[in-house]
Amino acid sequence: MQRTSEPERQRRFGRMLRERRDELGLTQLQIGELGGPSAPTIRKIEDGIAVISAGTLNKLDAPLRWRAGSAARTYAGGDPTPEEPVAHERPGESVVAGPDSIRFDIADLTGLLAASGRLNDAVERGATAEPAVMSAIAELNRVVSRLSARYATTILERNGGPGRPLHPLVEMAFAHLLERPVDTESDAATEIEERRYRRWLAGRAEDADAATETRFRLRWQTANGGQR
Repeated sequence: MQRTSEPERQRRFGRMLRERRDELGLTQLQIGELGGPSAPTIRKIEDGIAVISAGTLNKLDAPLRWRAGSAARTYAGGDPTPEEPVAHERPGESVVAGPDSIRFDIADLTGLLAASGRLNDAVERGATAEPAVMSAIAELNRVVSRLSARYATTILERNGGPGRPLHPLVEMAFAHLLERPVDTESDAATEIEERRYRRWLAGRAEDADAATETRFRLRWQTANGGQR
């Protein structure tokens, strides 16, 4: 049996990592936020040019929602084992489609355009390693992350809430937003509120007092036309 060369293993693993990340709807940055390797490391792995250590492989299992040891086995030529099977449509159930557009503060749009302009200017100057480039990318990621979170909230309002078990497809799509712990020390108050609200919509509320329950329920009912 012919042995697979190291470059071939790297390319195969990089391709499978990218496919799994796309399947889960995660960015390279979010892999790191979920406890995996940093975005630059993920980029090198997906490009098939990284020398991957055992420690790096072990850190990939959790964010990719693979069972322990799957990344190492996949790198060696095997296949990963997901933590849970891919959800399929069940009889009598459907997912309410998301809107074609959502409303957001004009400040976010301005920030997105400004960051994009700074990034393009830096790239055109050939300064791909300048601090300005990294700063622009970081700013762009923050803005895009906020918009993505707001879209997730809209979908969760349409598909979740009291008495409505969240469909597996929706839960899988936004798992990276639902599983983030609430950090009351480093997050702004508005972000904490949004994270708690999303978890409440998904039936994952932690220690919600009566006032919070009432506030979230009213917001959810308003989002759904006050019909529930």
